[in-house]
Amino acid sequence: MSVTDPSVQSAPLTNATRGGLLSHTMILAGRNLTKLRSAPQLVVFSALQPIIMMVLFMVLFGGAVSGSQSDYLQFLLPGMLAQNAAFMVVNVGQGINSDIEKGIFDRFRSLPITRSAPLAAHILGDLPRQAASTIVILVFGFCVGFRTHTDPLSVLAAVLLVLLVSFAFSWISLTIGLVSKKPESVNMLSMMLLFPMAFGSNTLVGTGTLPGWLQAWSKINPVSLLTDSIRGLLTGPTSGAGSHVLATVLACAVVLALFVPLSIRAYGRRI
Repeated sequence: MSVTDPSVQSAPLTNATRGGLLSHTMILAGRNLTKLRSAPQLVVFSALQPIIMMVLFMVLFGGAVSGSQSDYLQFLLPGMLAQNAAFMVVNVGQGINSDIEKGIFDRFRSLPITRSAPLAAHILGDLPRQAASTIVILVFGFCVGFRTHTDPLSVLAAVLLVLLVSFAFSWISLTIGLVSKKPESVNMLSMMLLFPMAFGSNTLVGTGTLPGWLQAWSKINPVSLLTDSIRGLLTGPTSGAGSHVLATVLACAVVLALFVPLSIRAYGRRI
């Protein structure tokens, strides 16, 4: 007889579904971590690029902005951490777009997994690379003269805040990756969005030195809010430091509230 037991066929589906969003996400995130292990040059490049930019800005603008390169480093490093948090997320959109083009998500469609799990997995799988880059920037900063004037918990809070912003911005990149036809267009669209946020901010110079119209944007720019928060957490209490941290967290909440549903909807249309 060739009759199969229906209960046997449905068992994998039941067991997989029972795992829920968290287990599905962690399993798929492990796949992305495997990709990083097989291409360690991605981690190295992610760490070297912001360091090169930081040295370049310090040499070019140090004397003009703060009077000396060492003083400017104290101002610059938190800004570079914030800029890096914004630019690092581009790889998330490129990665998911590339996987879709290769047909990898066609396999996911046949699996009994939560719809949003592959999306969250792409982001979580990239966070270790972002964390490594953040730590390398800090360590390099310490080596060339940057000094914190707070306690270790404040430094840890600054790192976690950077990762929170990276997590939130990753959903923006993810949405762009899902609506773009090719990985090349992901990079172009992401840069068009991120450049005004990264450079229309107080990462390189103080807000007061910017033109009036740009000051208005800089004051509400999430990258500026993150920069002010990091400066307060690393270099000592400043006026409104706590409010900047709260504003940064609220900005992340708004981004997540907008782009998580948008990315899930775009994923449903694309797959």
